[in-house]
Amino acid sequence: MLTFEFGPPYLRITEPHVSNSPAAWIRERAAQRRVRPCGAWHLFIFCCHWRIAVSGELLAEDESPADQIEAAVRAVDGQKLTAFALDAATSTSAFTFDLGASLTTWPYADEVDEPWSLYLPGGQVLTYRSDGCRSLGSADKEPDGHVWIPVDQDVRVP
Repeated sequence: MLTFEFGPPYLRITEPHVSNSPAAWIRERAAQRRVRPCGAWHLFIFCCHWRIAVSGELLAEDESPADQIEAAVRAVDGQKLTAFALDAATSTSAFTFDLGASLTTWPYADEVDEPWSLYLPGGQVLTYRSDGCRSLGSADKEPDGHVWIPVDQDVRVP
């Protein structure tokens, strides 16, 4: 799983609370105040293969060791998302950044999952599914409650 924040930044503050979780680490974390920078847009990468490259050099992919993934994500940190492309035939998505980084996603074989979701300002979420469908709906709703529309042509945004 990868997450990226874009757009005007703000701080999200989570106040301490009591958790009834059986997991000690969750109870400990709940008891702490957490402050983290967020962006107006939030990209969530999940349930897919992915790779991060900078200037064409592969830095990490979904099965890389954790330290290598961390280094790759740090290399993307601070870069602006400048382009997006979706190959409808292969369900491959490419996110391109201004300082040379790129993130490419493609689906697991024989599984219908949601490789990525883009949370938009205003509470909407654009979700892409590995069967070639997309939805745009309320971020408060489960994806099963969204209307799914086939994407039958390639998509390119600058």
